[in-house]
Amino acid sequence: MLLKKLNQNNFFFRLKYGYQSRQKNPKYFHNPLVEGQYAVTPARKVPSNITRPSYMTDKKPIYGIYEGPAVTHDKHMIEKLRKAASIASKTAQVAQRSVKKGMTTDDLDKIVHDYIISQNAYPSPIGFMGFPKSVCTSVNEVCCHGIPNLRPLEEGDSLNIDVTIFYDGVHGDTSVMASVPKMNQEISKLIETTQKSLYEAIKICRPGQKFSQVGKVIQEIANKEGYYVSEVFTGHGIGDLMHMPPTIFHTQNHYPGVMVPGNVFTIEPILLIKEVQDYQIWNDNFTIISNDNPKQLAQWEHMILITENGYEVLTKRDDETEL
Repeated sequence: MLLKKLNQNNFFFRLKYGYQSRQKNPKYFHNPLVEGQYAVTPARKVPSNITRPSYMTDKKPIYGIYEGPAVTHDKHMIEKLRKAASIASKTAQVAQRSVKKGMTTDDLDKIVHDYIISQNAYPSPIGFMGFPKSVCTSVNEVCCHGIPNLRPLEEGDSLNIDVTIFYDGVHGDTSVMASVPKMNQEISKLIETTQKSLYEAIKICRPGQKFSQVGKVIQEIANKEGYYVSEVFTGHGIGDLMHMPPTIFHTQNHYPGVMVPGNVFTIEPILLIKEVQDYQIWNDNFTIISNDNPKQLAQWEHMILITENGYEVLTKRDDETEL
């Protein structure tokens, strides 16, 4: 999920349809990641024969469309999205299986980059609003948009690996959780519950279903387990642009519209052990952390196609039997 940065327009949109800020004195981490402690290496090179997304070539790039009716794709576009989603899914699996103690997220960036290039695809994060790497790696207390760096992964770390690729004119987008043993049992349960909330939200998708019901399902599951759902970060439609309508809220909301065949969008909830009162954006303009205790959040993401009779998970992985 490489969403638009948290600016006034983005917050206004969330206030309009679902997000209600509760500003209080923020709690700080006991052992937080230190901003700027580890270096970020330069962006990796992409061969010239690989097609770039328009934001890499246009003088006035459009990164996304954030309001308007949900986009409906035709059969030709759906086939292209299906292929792009498959590449993203396989990339995420390769990355997830590579995680081990002592490697850096920069190492993971190279693994992701090399695999995407091997598929003749473009790593969508590179150059998206200035993002410097090929994948987002959000470690421990990082909510999203973490930039890979030279910090070695430690025992008990958890991280979200958010993969977006561009192939044949469209984007594919998915994210997975990975962890370094020995993982705290409470965090393991949070990771499992977050994935369950995603699965259950997917299962209600069908023609005629309200987009707003996705958030209702996720919030009910989270609350039942005593967890909280981030209200700020959302799913989104996807196609030739990385972000387009509809916007998919993960909490109770009143976003308008119903699903119709040809809609393609992401569902990507972030669940937290403690309610977050405030967020902080690092000076890199991308890394977003919660002003709360570390290692207390999890996120999973899938791309969903609405079909004539229900849904298709375009980014379904080989090891997923629940969908």
